[in-house]
Amino acid sequence: MPFVNPGDLYLFGNLIIYFKNKPMKFQFNHIAAVVAAASLFVSCSNNDDSSKVTEGTTGDAELYFDNGVAGDALILGNTFTNSTGEALTINRLSYIISNLVFIKEDGTEFIYPKEESYFVISQEAELFTVHLENIPAGDYKKIRFGLGVDQQRYLQGETAQQSFWDLAAANNLTWTWSTGYKFINFEGTFTSAASAESKVFQVHQGSNTATDNYREITLNLPTTARVREDEQPSIHIKSDTNVLLDGDTKIILQDNLNGAGTAASVMGGQNLIDIAANSLKMFEVDHVHNGSGSHHE
Repeated sequence: MPFVNPGDLYLFGNLIIYFKNKPMKFQFNHIAAVVAAASLFVSCSNNDDSSKVTEGTTGDAELYFDNGVAGDALILGNTFTNSTGEALTINRLSYIISNLVFIKEDGTEFIYPKEESYFVISQEAELFTVHLENIPAGDYKKIRFGLGVDQQRYLQGETAQQSFWDLAAANNLTWTWSTGYKFINFEGTFTSAASAESKVFQVHQGSNTATDNYREITLNLPTTARVREDEQPSIHIKSDTNVLLDGDTKIILQDNLNGAGTAASVMGGQNLIDIAANSLKMFEVDHVHNGSGSHHE
């Protein structure tokens, strides 16, 4: 074995790098390149590594909903101006997430148990995380969820869903039982070019006897979500509240003023159908954390 000058050896983690008889500048440049490559490998392996799936085992997962508005973080009490020129100050945002489904690359689906698959997200109450248990171990590429409460569940009656009804009511997401759930509660004040005087607005999205406005949304995951006994993926979902009124279909609050011209209410008719369509583009997955424990506590 040829003689190796110890001065030509460099240690980085578990890597030993050897540069024989090279100028110092050459050594440092190449060490930097190797370090960068090794760091990239370690970083990527944390979030998209395919560790072995043990059949018959289960694990947990969480969805974290990060609410925003027109590209900025949603901060209650802050004001933003949408593309129609109306300036909105948001004081409340709550919505119902339901019927979670995890989808593998081959299209195989795991449908989360329906009785346990209804959750409230609330900016006001700081409810952002959905924790899910007993998901079959596997590598998941997509998720699907409902925005609101489906008719099948609602028609099971009040007794069958009393605990969730109470949770929804505590977060201003119900009307009377006969009227049902508010799928989205979006409230605040606004001004417009037509009036600089601040007026209250209320957007209450739900189903009614005329239309079923429950919608399901499928999202691709940029990184595989690895569910294992000892790994809990956290799927970070960003929402854009602005899309509800300022999406493909524009809903002008000034056009929805009451007879006295003091407040705007969006609670029925074509507006709810348009909001349901707009909401399909409200969410996107920003990233996936893989590993043990919660990543957003």
